[in-house]
Amino acid sequence: MITTKFLQSSFAATLAFVSLSALSQSMTQPNLPDHGFTFTYGVTTSQPSGFDWSTATSIQNVEFAFVPADSSAYGDGYPDADFSQQIVAATGGLTEQFFAYSEEGMDYWGFVDGAAGLQVTHPEAIRFVPYPLAAGDIHSDSLEFEFMASGLNVFRRQILEQEVLESGTLTLPNELSFEGALRVDARQSVYDSTVTGATEILIVGEMYWVQDMPLPVAQTYDYYQIVAEDTTLVFSGAEYVVDAVTGLELPTQASLAAFPSPAKSQLTVEARAGDWIRVTDIHGRVMDRRRLRANRETWDVSSWPVGMAFLTIEGTRTTRKIVVTH
Repeated sequence: MITTKFLQSSFAATLAFVSLSALSQSMTQPNLPDHGFTFTYGVTTSQPSGFDWSTATSIQNVEFAFVPADSSAYGDGYPDADFSQQIVAATGGLTEQFFAYSEEGMDYWGFVDGAAGLQVTHPEAIRFVPYPLAAGDIHSDSLEFEFMASGLNVFRRQILEQEVLESGTLTLPNELSFEGALRVDARQSVYDSTVTGATEILIVGEMYWVQDMPLPVAQTYDYYQIVAEDTTLVFSGAEYVVDAVTGLELPTQASLAAFPSPAKSQLTVEARAGDWIRVTDIHGRVMDRRRLRANRETWDVSSWPVGMAFLTIEGTRTTRKIVVTH
């Protein structure tokens, strides 16, 4: 079974929460920072209803990065995408989903499943959100295409249906609130067929959108698996934004470069000889600290933990973000 975890987004970040309030009840093309976001989302097995999520309790915080598509190692395969949503799976593989934003809407261009060694680029985009979007709007889109997975030809049919139920002020734990949030009833079907059989994943839930955020700030979901005529509820849950960071000052290659990203065992670092480079994880903990002896060095990063790492030239704000997968 090949499925895209499209609505079950997992999200990442740190504690410098910038202004994230939506003032309009009609959502248009978001004004996104050139260098993207990092997020933390809280995941819960309960499903809050309506706009009051203030008593929701997270059983786990999940982290992800939302970065420019051309900074991804797979970016060349998605020339029409603007951003890549990146998360390191428990197996160590990197999962990416590629999105584009325009005056007409938010488009989904495909995904990479690093653990499975699978890269899928859609022949055309499926429109996830049309702009402008307001209460009472109804939206649907679909896409049929084929791709190869594990040596098999997979036929996929993806159908998306949405209805904007209402707008209001969404309140989340830790006194977070978003004015003008849109509550959207969402339904997505992903049907896959191969010579060995067919299966369908049906995702039903509600999403809460606000202006100038690239993804829902909260959502509920029920995942169903349909085989033949048997329907099984796989899991239910919800997630909501806890923290976000934007405006990370990324360097030019002349000042600091670190590649490849994702990195497995080796990382090439370029900066001025004599610079001290500090490496921290997503929580700000120092993982490594070295002084460059040459303008270009190759580092052994096999002992670094899987996840995002931030390389900073000490005494400056010049930072480079990479993903370690192993």
